[in-house]
Amino acid sequence: MILINGIPASKELITIFSMVKGATLENPVKTKDLKNATGLSERMIRDGINNLRFTYSVPIGSIRHATNAGYYFIRSETDLIACIAPIRAQAREELNVVNKLKDNLNNWRW
Repeated sequence: MILINGIPASKELITIFSMVKGATLENPVKTKDLKNATGLSERMIRDGINNLRFTYSVPIGSIRHATNAGYYFIRSETDLIACIAPIRAQAREELNVVNKLKDNLNNWRW
């Protein structure tokens, strides 16, 4: 049995982990390459990445640039910042939507 961070892992998770561990911010592994290597759907790849992040505590970052999108192994503070900055911006925008909807309901004139 193969372990990731001391925890047993499936063959597909091992494959995802191995490919992401070899990837960098400058050269991330693309979802299509993970799909081809594992036979998993895009949704299952995302679930696998989150499983590695939350269950196995693997520092996996993602980059959303259209020309360089993919996953990479976070090795530095710079890698971490590149990953979390867009996530924070998205979270702020989502919170703005929540607050606006609440205001709209409270201020709507029936």
